[in-house]
Amino acid sequence: MAKDHPTGQSGLYQAFLQLKTPEQCYRFLQDVCSYSELSAMEQRYNIAEMLVDKRIYTEIMDKTGASSAIISRVSRVLSANDSVLRALLEAEKAADDQN
Repeated sequence: MAKDHPTGQSGLYQAFLQLKTPEQCYRFLQDVCSYSELSAMEQRYNIAEMLVDKRIYTEIMDKTGASSAIISRVSRVLSANDSVLRALLEAEKAADDQN
């Protein structure tokens, strides 16, 4: 599912690396994304968390309002061998389990 790295956009990725707090990240995303784009990213992240927690599609649909197509897309992303999102969520879950 990986695509070629988009050229001419490395400045955006470098900008993310400069952010130090969740508040800075939120404000930066508000600056560069529309409300609907940011909401869609938040929804997909929430869906990914629920999928990693082995929640079923109907429960995810009820809690997020997402369509089965969106949930399926997030599921495919998580299924990829090189899914950074899955790795991040699993590391977060492992840290939570230790606390």
